[in-house]
Amino acid sequence: MKMTPSKSGHPVFDPQSADPGFQPHVHPIKIIIVIPVYNHFSTLRGVVAQALHVHDEIMVLDDGSTDNVLNTLEGLDVHKICHPKNLGKGAAIMTAAREARRRGMTHMVTIDADGQHNPDDFNCFPPAIRKTPDAIIVGKRNFRNTNVPRANRFGRSFSNFWLRLQTGISLGDVQSGFRAYPIFVLENLRLHEKRYTFEVEVLVKAAWAGVELRQVDVSVYYPPAKERISHFRLFVDNLRLSFLNTKLTMRSIAPLPHKKIVDSNHTPPET
Repeated sequence: MKMTPSKSGHPVFDPQSADPGFQPHVHPIKIIIVIPVYNHFSTLRGVVAQALHVHDEIMVLDDGSTDNVLNTLEGLDVHKICHPKNLGKGAAIMTAAREARRRGMTHMVTIDADGQHNPDDFNCFPPAIRKTPDAIIVGKRNFRNTNVPRANRFGRSFSNFWLRLQTGISLGDVQSGFRAYPIFVLENLRLHEKRYTFEVEVLVKAAWAGVELRQVDVSVYYPPAKERISHFRLFVDNLRLSFLNTKLTMRSIAPLPHKKIVDSNHTPPET
């Protein structure tokens, strides 16, 4: 994998030079928090500083921001990687997975940079990872006592429905970006989505591949509408989701076996 310095001095990932993948390595469990960011200048430092209170391995992946957002992290001991241009959240997660593997990590927990997630809830993930180290673990956001936008409530229910239809598995929050990924799972799935749709694709294809999907409860914070930072484009991204769900549903009913990447006799990693 090739990293070249950018004008700001931060390493830049060249997607064309990526290694094709690594073999699974899960002894012992080593976790890194990954925070993908795109133009979250006002919130990133607070999220990272709070994450450092609960874990000492943090990676920030700048997905081509134009607001010099990494400059807000001066004095914080974190790994910084940046894309030379915006490639999408899915691409950022995959770049982070390759870099995390290079650093000897086995799992990564993703946290959004907009302040929606409470980094303190990271503590819910390590026990769940140790219990089911081959599983993707999704943070189910508590929508009961928060100022959750109506569109987010509908979007979550809609995505939950499609996952159940395509895999037979019920999850409470398919759209949550607060997740734990075993890195070997990301390395061994054939994933094509580069943007928000990645987070749906990876769950469906992981389930087809025999990867267990589990969840833990986490909190969520939605600031007043005028203060929210979101790069979700209502029409374009919903169109992408609809197209993806059509493809996944058609594949789910095709009479063809899915390649498995998890052995039912797999020995859990040492802790």
